[in-house]
Amino acid sequence: MQNSKKLKINVKAIITLVSSAILLLGCNNSHNLKKPEQIKEQLLKDIPGVKKIDSVNTSPVNGIYEVTVGRKIFYVTADGKYLFFGNLIDPANKKSLTEERTMELSKIDWKKLPLDLAVIEVNGNGKRKLAVFSDPDCPYCQMFEKQIAPNLTDTTIYSFIFPLPRHVDAKLHSQQIWCSNNRTQSWVSWMRNGKFLSKNSNCDTSGLDKIYEVANDVVQLEATPTLILENGQILPGVLPADQLIVEMDKASKIIK
Repeated sequence: MQNSKKLKINVKAIITLVSSAILLLGCNNSHNLKKPEQIKEQLLKDIPGVKKIDSVNTSPVNGIYEVTVGRKIFYVTADGKYLFFGNLIDPANKKSLTEERTMELSKIDWKKLPLDLAVIEVNGNGKRKLAVFSDPDCPYCQMFEKQIAPNLTDTTIYSFIFPLPRHVDAKLHSQQIWCSNNRTQSWVSWMRNGKFLSKNSNCDTSGLDKIYEVANDVVQLEATPTLILENGQILPGVLPADQLIVEMDKASKIIK
């Protein structure tokens, strides 16, 4: 789990990054500048292990392209020779342009979530909506369930069971919850009280396979718990209940 943090500007790091960019630009020959598609082709050849580059676009800095791979961003000089990683900072407005772009990229189509396969819990009138991808054996997921989920007033929580390979019993526990007569009760009992209502794991678990596909192909899940707002925004970490309610209300206004 990653905690959401406000932007902290490290002046020394910024100076180093800007200086590096200036030096790199100084080395560029204007006759060697390439088009985005040429840059993409070259990067795919030059960077081992990278099979797909989603986009190469101009950045706010002349002579520098922004490269996106999934939700990761890095930068390349316009001749394609030099790469650099870090935050592109707008000091006048005290914001990270890289962080803003990352937030833009961290959105999915809510309609692509298989809500019918989720464990659904409704608090109050359930007007707010929140999707959560959780591992039944993830301590941070259990902390979310114990400390935050019960305090999300008037919220419908769609929990998608996603066992991580590193938790050796998580797959079995996922199947046991999935195969129970009441998944919501079983989920809450295990995540908040450490007790199983049923240990039956013999049923059709193809729904869990579908969740796994969505988690990887649509959400591009990297860790649990992963929270998704109604407007499709993926949150960078778990927030306290009161802050999460504020974010859910913002998301609701955006889509209306």
